[in-house]
Amino acid sequence: MSSNSDWRQSENNDELALLNEELMLLIAYGNLDKTISIEDSQASQGHTTKIAGNTNKYKLLSGAAIIIAGTFLFTPDYAFADDQDLATENARLRQELEAARRENQSLKKTMKVEEAPVIEDTLAKPQTAEETLAEEAAVEENKTEDLGEVVVRAQPRLKKLKDVPTSTSVRTGQELSRELAFDMEGILKRSGNVKFDPGNARTSSLSLRGLGKQGLVDAMDPSIGTVFDGVPYVYNPLTSFDQYDLAYVQVDRGPTGTDFGKNFNMGRIAITPRHPSFTPDANFSLTYGDYDTYIADAAGGGTVIDNLLAWRGAIHVNKADGAYENVSNPRQTWYNRDRAAGRLQLLFTPTEDFNARISFDANVQQDESFNGNDFFTPLPRQFANGTPNTSLNSSFETRSSRRWFRDAKPNYTLANYFRTGAFDQDSSQPIQTASKGGLIDLNWHVGDFKLSSITSLRDFEFRAANDEGTPFDVNRGGFTGGHVPELLHFTQEFRVGSHYEDLVDYQAGALYLKRDMQYNNWASYGKDAGAWYASNSQYGVLDADNNGRQLMSDSVDGVIRWRNRNIENDSVGLFGQAEWHVNDAFNITTGARVNYEKRKLSTNQVLTDSGNGSLLNRAAVNGVELGGFETNNAGVMPESALADPKQVAVANAAALKYFNQQNYADLTDAQKSQIGAAKSIRNGRIGNLWGYQNGVIEDIQPTFLVSPSYKFNKDLTGYVSWRFSQKPGFLDVPNGAIQKIKEETTNAYEIGFKSNLFDDTLALHADFFWMDIEDYQQPALVFDEFTTNIDRQTNPNADPVFISGSGNAEGVRIMGVEIDGSYTGLPYTAINFSGAWNDAVYTDFTNAVTPVELRYPGAPVSYDATGENLPGSAQFTFSISPEVRYPLARVGFDKAEFHTSFTTTYTSAFNSDNSLSTYGVIKANTTTDFSIGIGRVDKLLDVSVVGKNVFNNQEPIARTWNTWQPNWPQWFGVRVSSSF
Repeated sequence: MSSNSDWRQSENNDELALLNEELMLLIAYGNLDKTISIEDSQASQGHTTKIAGNTNKYKLLSGAAIIIAGTFLFTPDYAFADDQDLATENARLRQELEAARRENQSLKKTMKVEEAPVIEDTLAKPQTAEETLAEEAAVEENKTEDLGEVVVRAQPRLKKLKDVPTSTSVRTGQELSRELAFDMEGILKRSGNVKFDPGNARTSSLSLRGLGKQGLVDAMDPSIGTVFDGVPYVYNPLTSFDQYDLAYVQVDRGPTGTDFGKNFNMGRIAITPRHPSFTPDANFSLTYGDYDTYIADAAGGGTVIDNLLAWRGAIHVNKADGAYENVSNPRQTWYNRDRAAGRLQLLFTPTEDFNARISFDANVQQDESFNGNDFFTPLPRQFANGTPNTSLNSSFETRSSRRWFRDAKPNYTLANYFRTGAFDQDSSQPIQTASKGGLIDLNWHVGDFKLSSITSLRDFEFRAANDEGTPFDVNRGGFTGGHVPELLHFTQEFRVGSHYEDLVDYQAGALYLKRDMQYNNWASYGKDAGAWYASNSQYGVLDADNNGRQLMSDSVDGVIRWRNRNIENDSVGLFGQAEWHVNDAFNITTGARVNYEKRKLSTNQVLTDSGNGSLLNRAAVNGVELGGFETNNAGVMPESALADPKQVAVANAAALKYFNQQNYADLTDAQKSQIGAAKSIRNGRIGNLWGYQNGVIEDIQPTFLVSPSYKFNKDLTGYVSWRFSQKPGFLDVPNGAIQKIKEETTNAYEIGFKSNLFDDTLALHADFFWMDIEDYQQPALVFDEFTTNIDRQTNPNADPVFISGSGNAEGVRIMGVEIDGSYTGLPYTAINFSGAWNDAVYTDFTNAVTPVELRYPGAPVSYDATGENLPGSAQFTFSISPEVRYPLARVGFDKAEFHTSFTTTYTSAFNSDNSLSTYGVIKANTTTDFSIGIGRVDKLLDVSVVGKNVFNNQEPIARTWNTWQPNWPQWFGVRVSSSF
């Protein structure tokens, strides 16, 4: 064990490093170069080198500290004679630092333009999100002009958030990690007016200002984009994994894209990890909690070659059982976690004017159960108009009364089907996802110009294996679900930024983005599927004898229908943004972008396995040969089939297999009706088939920005803005016919102010926004050409058939008010808060999908949703995140501090059903996460108790008229962390 002298030397080294760092920050960012001499600065740099030489020793001692933490966590500060040199140097630096602080205060009072605030004693006062972000940006960039305020790095220059003329909120990685907010749900509920709509990696979605609840189609670009480490993603599942070792998360509300990256019609969420630095650091944390949760994080980096090569690495593991067990397979639980990821970065700085950063990360395959998370409730007995509910005939309540299912599982009753707290699915399998990729980020400074290039490549894999929600052999999970076997997401972006005297700061660039992917969808059925999908009349015909039961079993047993989509999306964009400085107070930000968009789709749908009932196939479906024979629903072959020797031969084989008759013509009418019933069940499951179809669309699309802002004084800035953006159209395949979904167009208007009040203790930003959207892309009623043609073969005057598919709502309007703020007027306390009022309505949507309670016999085919609020749109949202850090030096423990924080999120009622069923309403609810702990002020050791959903909010996350999806459960854990 090291001596007390060794410990004291390590502590003095640490204290000296902190003092040097604070002093250097004041020199670099506080305009104090006139106060501190060059000689003193060089002396400080010499001591910094001395400290760096002791890095390995310090890290070794820091690791040992975890073992013997109890012996020094509350140890008072003692001085030792053999540390006199370090103590003397510390005292000298403290005197210099105090003088620097006084000089900085004096400068602040005399400067007309606002300067950076004085660095507070961070050991006695918690950092706000703004302060932490500024420090992290300063370390990473070493070019920040202001310290202590949020900087927005998406702008041509680093700017104070309060001077950015747009609605923006920021949360730091430090703030998120202390409450274990790793996934998008946890991250976004701490940001203003944006939320995560749960689902699996493909079906989840992002909502902003009340829009976005509709799940994405793979071919469609998102309206709310994600940007990871400066790379824009046009496929949001790429950020569906845990986010770790973060610097900050920034939410920009409203159309974006003239400054960098890709344009997004509603806004973007930028996730920035910590970057390599030549300053050595390391941190780790271990968490254990309910549901056998294990979370481990470790990150660190520093110098490889002085002033030439630095590195940073991070690993993250998140493993946990789920809250809901599968009765048929107790090893499977829903809402489980199975996540492991890592990232390695290198920073190369061969000259002062050039740097290169290389990053690679991987999310290993994770197996998590989320699909099929529906608990069932009894179906309503009548439609909204009071007529009997005809869908009861195909409900499980009806099916479960059938002898087939009573004999298969005598102990499985309606009570089992309607149970809560556990699922019972015989073939469901966890969803598998994985992703890996990297980037090369190059930056040159040539005179007044900064040139940047960022190249990125990423892949993604996904596979779902679903079940219908019962222990019966109906849908076979191994072959029922979606599969993304490959996805390639490539971007290349170039930017140049500069300024012309004091008149304008500008940035321009070009982006090439390519997303190629394959998406497959399987539907596979088991031996119970025939009895499950049979109508009451079909079941009665087939359950009459053993021959019919065999037909019912074979009708779809082993059938696998496979749909393939090859999607190629290409985008080329040219963009530019400029900030014009009319005078010291008045600025005008302008921006423009033009995109060339190309979308290609190739698709087919075929049977890959005809199963046990291959003889019951049709001869062909939509030109796809199946090798069977044609009949009507009563099993009677038409003349065209009787004239085809191949069809007659197959029909005879079916008669022999099921009735031991050589010729189909010899079957009785009752036997033919059994064949007809089995074939009808089969035809309903196979549906439409088609050979390869191809489609291409191309378009040129603009984006514009005009935003004047006026600085009334150093504490108040006002702005207005107009933003225009278009999102590309895309191709979809509703039941076999390729259709174009029109491009989405957004006009956004905003007026707001950003202020610092009460002696800079309250930062308050607020805005009013109004957005008009034309041809909003979402599910709608679309024409079903295939079914219409079938109907018109027997009735030429049959009405056209419409089904739910990708479409457009012609008009949407949203308006509202947003606030973001932080308050630091209470001792040892920092409070972040945000809130919004949204009014998101359809102004023109006559082809909406009809709510289920309105689908009574004789009801209109289409539904007019004009004037209704959009699904997922809560009118009121609010979150508050206070943090208290109290130094225990006041009670005799110099090295310790007490800290606690919580985040409470309130959401008013909203409709979770995309078709706006009255049964889909989620009531107003509140969720709270919590952390309380004690640790060293230097963060060498910290122990916290963390709670998520601590008051056990169990309002469902989604509802339909006969299902509901449970919320995440209450959870508690213990977190041990260290940073050195």
